[in-house]
Amino acid sequence: MIAIDFETYYDKECTIKTLGADAYCRHPKFDPYMVALYGEGLDYTGPTESAPWDKISPTQNFVAHNASFDSLVFEAAQRLGRIPKNIKPVWDCSANLAVYIQAPRALKGAAEQLLNISPDKTIRDKMKGRNYSDLDDAERTTLTEYARHDAVYCHQIWEEFHDKWPDQEREIARHTMTSGQRGVRIDTQKLVAGREVLVKRKAEAEKLIPWAEAANTVASLKLLKEYCEKEGIEVPASTNQNDADCVRWEDKYGKEYPVVAALRDWRKSNRIIRLFETIQTRLRDDTTLPFNLKYFGAAATGRWSGDAGLNMQNLPRGEVFGVDTRSLFIPRPGKKFVVCDLAQIEPRCLSWIVGDNTLLDLVRAGKDIYTAHAMTSMRAKRVTKDIRQRAKIRVLGLGYGCGADRFRDLAASWGYHMSKLEASNAVNEYRFTNNKVKNFWEECERDMRRDMGKDFVITLPNGRTITYYNVHEEHRQMKASTTRGAPPRYWYGGKICENIVQAIARDVFTDCYHRVLKAGHEVVWTVHDELIVEVDESNLTASKDIEQIMSATPTWLGDCPLAAEAYETDIYAK
Repeated sequence: MIAIDFETYYDKECTIKTLGADAYCRHPKFDPYMVALYGEGLDYTGPTESAPWDKISPTQNFVAHNASFDSLVFEAAQRLGRIPKNIKPVWDCSANLAVYIQAPRALKGAAEQLLNISPDKTIRDKMKGRNYSDLDDAERTTLTEYARHDAVYCHQIWEEFHDKWPDQEREIARHTMTSGQRGVRIDTQKLVAGREVLVKRKAEAEKLIPWAEAANTVASLKLLKEYCEKEGIEVPASTNQNDADCVRWEDKYGKEYPVVAALRDWRKSNRIIRLFETIQTRLRDDTTLPFNLKYFGAAATGRWSGDAGLNMQNLPRGEVFGVDTRSLFIPRPGKKFVVCDLAQIEPRCLSWIVGDNTLLDLVRAGKDIYTAHAMTSMRAKRVTKDIRQRAKIRVLGLGYGCGADRFRDLAASWGYHMSKLEASNAVNEYRFTNNKVKNFWEECERDMRRDMGKDFVITLPNGRTITYYNVHEEHRQMKASTTRGAPPRYWYGGKICENIVQAIARDVFTDCYHRVLKAGHEVVWTVHDELIVEVDESNLTASKDIEQIMSATPTWLGDCPLAAEAYETDIYAK
């Protein structure tokens, strides 16, 4: 294995943060001026074109500490004639390895925690807007040493810890990278037309906001507070459109005070305009959009997360002012999407791990888990649509020890408003009728508390472990870290339970993802517990095949009943 690290030009305009890695590597100013190679007898740091590429195998295994970036730089350097085009390497990522073993993702943090070395990043920070030719001899020496050390640390992390990273995880991490680089096709006509609608709606909203012309930011909470105090209405604690308090505030004052509704419209339209502009900036000539997902983006649980200013895991749902963002994402010509997700995977895993066979037997008999909950916990003899919806909110909101106030907010965010008494009654009833879940919370907390003063380790059903580092008590709260060296967080039974269940659900999904790939299907990207797969239009069996693959319970999950739901579509619409 050879570790590789590039140094490239960047400035305010030519930057990954704005452009994304793919467009950055295609920018006219892009310059991969230095490369460091370390391993298998190589120890080179210097100009990219002068590297000993003749000693590199055409199918070389490279490891980089951000392989999704370095692999794109490598291809760009080949296009620029700096690297021979016959080299088609296989890439691995030591950053992905690091997060899997619960170390920091960044090389500095990973080296500190895994190697007990503290890299100095000062020279890299000083390179903004500077070319290699701008440096004096001392700066060139410092930069060369910095680049070499990054490759050496990357290699050391790989050599010392790669055996702790299962092959299946390694393959999934690699596919997460390559699928994002392959990208997804965009309906450019809808993109342009949708942006025009949103820009018009935003301008209309600004006309109703008194401070819109004078303020640097229309969404200023300070200016909104001044307006509310002047009008004699309450001030929202947050203007986040996903915040339950904000939703209630808008519902209460939106009709009587046009400014409130205008602010809501402005925020909604502005958010999607910025998303559309990001897509337009990063779009390739063939109308495909490259993106990046973070493998193991969530510490401990391992769930994927969005990255690089374009969160493919959190695309706006439904129409906003007649504009459907998700419908921009379309298959390539001659293809169609099969979208398949695991049905109620978290509550199924929770019920299985606590041994709630009464509920699971109903699920095995064909009832969905929300209906089964209504029958077992709410004692409903006939499950109406409304009862099932209330059961769904309880299942999704109360399985991890949520209190009455928080549950009330969650229910409101799902469109179900209840009084404080109703919320309190729902919480108490859930805990009384789901004693096995409540006992599991208490068991989780007892087990962590027993390891006070040391690390607490949980082994998941598939053999993966979650470590909670340095369990201790602080201000009468139990605290620990899920990333080595990170600040500790507050833990209690329900939160530990949530971590375990989400980790199991993630591992189930990863197993399904891997089996779908092994069956020869092209996964375009993932959204939580959902795969978006691109198949030939003429393929009449793909949807059923993928659904069956994802409905099969992994051997390590015993008799936990899984189910998946797949559908074919010519747009991403879920």
